Formats: sequence, C-alpha cells, structure tokens
Amino acid sequence: MEIQEILEWAFQRHLNPLSWYIRPVFLIVLVYFAYKRSLKGVIITFVLMMSSMVWFPAPETINQQMQAVLEYEQMLLSNPISASFTIDLMMVFVVLILMSFWKHSLILGLIILNVTLVGKVGLSLLFTGENGWAPLGNTIFGLILINGTGAFIMYRKRKNKLVKE
Repeated sequence: MEIQEILEWAFQRHLNPLSWYIRPVFLIVLVYFAYKRSLKGVIITFVLMMSSMVWFPAPETINQQMQAVLEYEQMLLSNPISASFTIDLMMVFVVLILMSFWKHSLILGLIILNVTLVGKVGLSLLFTGENGWAPLGNTIFGLILINGTGAFIMYRKRKNKLVKE
C-alpha cells in the first residue's frame, strides 16, 4: 500500500464525526498529563489522539462541508512545503498548550486552547469558505468541555483554598 492510498483510507475514516468529537476528550487527558508532568502520559495520549482519526469506520453518509474541509487538509498535507508548515504550526500550539499546563498555568493554558480551537474554525472558514463551518459543532463541544473542566478546577482550587484558611 503506498502513502497516497493510506492517506485516502485514513481521510475516509476521518469523515466520521466521531473522529472529530473524540479529539477534545483527548485534549483534556493530554493537558492532565502535562499538568501532572508525566511525559509518558503526554506521549501516549498524543499518539492515541493523532491515531483516533482512523478508529471509526467510514460514514455511510458524508457531510459535504466536512468532506470539503478534509479535502483541503489533505491537499495541504500532500505538498511537502505546506505539509511542513501545517504540521509545524500545529506543533507550536501543542507545545504551547503543554508547556503552560506543565508549568501549572491553568489560565494561560485555557487561553491558548481557546485560541487554538476557535482558530481552527477561523482558518477553515478562511481557506474553505462556507464549508469552514463544518468543525463548528465539535469546536463548541470542545470549548464547553475544556472551559467547563477549567472552571470546575478553578472552583475546586478556590474552595480548597478557603477551607485551608
């Protein structure tokens, strides 16, 4: 099987919305391990998160907007220059997120996560037009999950601080 066939196989499975909705769950686990300063946990979670796009079967019906966004991403990744830039940009945000949680900066980490999630939709709109709205559902889910978890953690920290006083 050559690389193009593997990419096509992977992108067909990534059209399954479940592969989009599982990523924010992995983000929570990823930042948890960064916060706990577990390099092993970060690496394992990152590998699982990146492989999750192929865990689900190809959907029976395909959302045309999703397909347009993924075709654009596939085009970016098929060109060595744009693939390098795309992967580098993604890794910069991942490293910034992990560094902020590693250093126990919950607020900064949440800000970077929010910018990353909203930025993905913004870039999708910029490069694919109206089709860029496709990731909005999982982005909202991710924002609610991440910010809700962050708010819960901040509430618990304040509550524990008040109890100690």
